[in-house]
Amino acid sequence: MKTRKFFALSVLAIAFSVNGYGQQKNTYPSIADDQFVLQGDKCNWDADAVHTFSIVEANKDGYKYWGYYGLDHYENDVHFRKAGLARSNNLLDWEKYEANPIIAANCRWPTVVISDSIFYLFYAEYKKPNGDSRIVMAESKNGIDFENKRVVVPYADGEQNQNPFIYFNKNDDTFYLFYYNGTERAKENPQWNVYVKKSKNIADLPNQKPYEVISSNKTLAAPSVALYNNTYYLLVEEFSDASQQNWVTNAFQSDYIDKGYKRVTNNPILYKNDACAFQYVLGNTLYVTYSHCLNLEKGMWNLRIIKLK
Repeated sequence: MKTRKFFALSVLAIAFSVNGYGQQKNTYPSIADDQFVLQGDKCNWDADAVHTFSIVEANKDGYKYWGYYGLDHYENDVHFRKAGLARSNNLLDWEKYEANPIIAANCRWPTVVISDSIFYLFYAEYKKPNGDSRIVMAESKNGIDFENKRVVVPYADGEQNQNPFIYFNKNDDTFYLFYYNGTERAKENPQWNVYVKKSKNIADLPNQKPYEVISSNKTLAAPSVALYNNTYYLLVEEFSDASQQNWVTNAFQSDYIDKGYKRVTNNPILYKNDACAFQYVLGNTLYVTYSHCLNLEKGMWNLRIIKLK
């Protein structure tokens, strides 16, 4: 199946307010293009619930880009949570792998990175619907058959450990696993945190201690990070107001990958029930995949991709 988406003082002031690429400081890059990418097939395992999309530049089996997608099903039984693979050569036309799903149960929010020709897949597992969650990792030589599953972030009573995003930082040759940790189901003083684990050796991430990047006493989750124009950008999902009826995607920026993040001035980046964003710099261009909600009550979503400038 294919789906197509996809004066001197004035001059001085301007010089200090704009970076070397013509972008104003303290802002997220502007959107140049927004395309439909992928939706679930009617009456199939992924119908109406395609939710997250993690892209790697694999250059394998005739496809340049491999995209790993997960489903919504946050409130549903863990057996509905599966992961699929789609592949493309232009980031717009995606062909689903004919033997999907590649992970058949209890897999939400898959995120992938390639290291030494090995595909490393991270995802969240749950004890029960909307229950305590943990993050695991598995590996594959062909990008399809994953094995050697290990726990990276264990279960903790009353806590969510989910929404993983794996990132290799070329500035320090280190792998960073960002994820949401929170107590969203607590009756008093719930907390939403973005944590990170880091390691030079990706296989050693389970042994590393997490530390906090940002936190909030309101809904804040789904972190993803990218380095673009010498700036680190962190995207998160939040609600637009207290009614919790409209998801938005907001951005932070910093000179450091794991600290010092401040909100940009042009938030929200995406605002029409758009959430679950993953960022990637591909071919020197920043892309964001995200989930657009068609019906919040019924949990109907599809995937889109934006190109930024």
